[in-house]
Amino acid sequence: MPMARSIFVGTVVAAFAMPAFAGGPVVVTPEPVVTPVVVPPPPPSFAGGYVGAGLGYAFGADDEVGIRPLADAPGSFPRTVAGSADVNGAVANIHTGYRWQQPGSNFVYGVEAMFSAGEVSDFTQENGYRAESKIKWAGTLRGQLGYTVRPDTLLYGFAGYSKARSEYKVVGPLGVIDEKDDIDGYVVGLGLERMLNDRWSVRGEYEYANYGKDEYVSDTGVYRTEATPEFSTIRIGVNYNF
Repeated sequence: MPMARSIFVGTVVAAFAMPAFAGGPVVVTPEPVVTPVVVPPPPPSFAGGYVGAGLGYAFGADDEVGIRPLADAPGSFPRTVAGSADVNGAVANIHTGYRWQQPGSNFVYGVEAMFSAGEVSDFTQENGYRAESKIKWAGTLRGQLGYTVRPDTLLYGFAGYSKARSEYKVVGPLGVIDEKDDIDGYVVGLGLERMLNDRWSVRGEYEYANYGKDEYVSDTGVYRTEATPEFSTIRIGVNYNF
């Protein structure tokens, strides 16, 4: 019995003594927690090429049709007014362009070409004359300068050259004017564009177009009139950016 007790005591002492001879208790160091670095996506950019389409409405013209005698025409008559042709109507357009925007800059500049067509017209009838004015289509090339009021919103202005197809007709007791002509003018306006994602954006515009004056003479060589086509257009559109 004493021997059994000695063996038991020796075993217990050895069990507690072994960690000390092994270098003491093992301390486990936890692995450091690494917080992932979140890189924010780059702000949207309006730089690059794009194509798009839009719909609009032209309005606000006021072209008074004045009938005046030619200086060398036989006989004489007082100036007559055949009314005012206030051209208006729906238009559709397609456009393409390219813009530049330096990284970190709010300024955007570019160039755009647009072709629009529709039934922008009006007619008037007064003092025995009937006059009709139409703009069948217009092509414009314009420069653009804008400022990003928000990273995804661009406020811009534009100005440029425009060529349009005009159809002008006056029928009266002293003869007929029937002209189809390509006329030159200018456009100016303002727009606002909003990015929906990195490819698609929507925009709204106001544009003023002025095509100056063109004088037309009746087929009888008796009277003349001046066409002064000008009008405003409000349009909405969509762009695909690439």
